[in-house]
Amino acid sequence: MDSTRILKVAKIELLRHNLDTFVDNPSSVAEGGTEVVVPGCAVCRKKLQTVNQLMQHLADDVLPVILRKALAIAGETS
Repeated sequence: MDSTRILKVAKIELLRHNLDTFVDNPSSVAEGGTEVVVPGCAVCRKKLQTVNQLMQHLADDVLPVILRKALAIAGETS
């Protein structure tokens, strides 16, 4: 059933995004670069400090992607 497929794709996309850490602007140590570890969404490389900012990121950035994928799947079956 298509609703099952839509739910599976939406769940996979949503679970990719979380509050983690990543290296911001990695540069070669040979070039004298210093790597800074920052909190945020490692998938999007977006700096986030709080759970509230993560929720806002999910609503503003991730949800539209999920909806586009869901509509594409729904359109395939029509």
